[in-house]
Amino acid sequence: MNEGTISLPGMDFAEQGSPRDTLSLNITRDLCYECSDDVIVAVRTSLSHSPREIILDLGDVTTVDSSGLRALLLSRSMCEAAGVGFKLAQVSDCVARIMQMSGLEHTFGLHIDPNIAERKTRPSFCRGPVPWKTYEHVATSNPELISVLRERICDAAGEVGVDEEILCDIKIAVGEALTNAYRHGSPKKGVNKIRVRCMTCPTALVVEIEDEGLPFDPNATLEPDPKKMRDHGMGLYLMRQAMDVVEFHNRCPGNRVRMIKWLPSAAPRPASRTRKTARMRVYN
Repeated sequence: MNEGTISLPGMDFAEQGSPRDTLSLNITRDLCYECSDDVIVAVRTSLSHSPREIILDLGDVTTVDSSGLRALLLSRSMCEAAGVGFKLAQVSDCVARIMQMSGLEHTFGLHIDPNIAERKTRPSFCRGPVPWKTYEHVATSNPELISVLRERICDAAGEVGVDEEILCDIKIAVGEALTNAYRHGSPKKGVNKIRVRCMTCPTALVVEIEDEGLPFDPNATLEPDPKKMRDHGMGLYLMRQAMDVVEFHNRCPGNRVRMIKWLPSAAPRPASRTRKTARMRVYN
């Protein structure tokens, strides 16, 4: 069997050899709302070469959200409809983490190391005064700014020394919240504002994201079926899985989501859990 890795114009795919039986697409960009459609285009274009199998190499992907998961599911469905094999290879830790959170690891035939999927419960607080740092950003509702705001929050998390596992959780939750603020909380795209506040201390990271949309009831959203990946529901579900506390406030004047991630401290860590749902509150 001949293998090749192809490159498509304007996309970050490495090129090696000439594609015949197996086409390997090396994804070097993140699988997020603002660019997930590129993967669908790449797979659709690859199918025109009539391969027997398409492999997506996700080893370099550092951020994934529900839009990226939908893109992978659609790519898989397109291959199945064309009678072409579809497989994921070299899955990064962050991809493995969101696959485990969403329950899609078996759908894609992945066997995830349970150490990657390990969840930690709330650690003890430090006693005495705790120094807080606050970062604030305001941006016009533009999909291209989602990644910029997400990275700024990740930079703040990096300053308090979070490890890669916790950083991955923060990326997932913040990306989903920002995407919701743009898609559902910005009735006037390019005009409405998205406000982000990030507060950090040695034991916690707090993120608030505020939009200018109409109020909604997050508790009315049913737990999603990962195989169906509807347009609504998976993002909120992932936020609850990735963070320890998720609170919604309405009429602020729009919607505000407040998320907390407890950070490890010197205190002994309780027994880990492989799956949990964050505590969620709604304020009117």
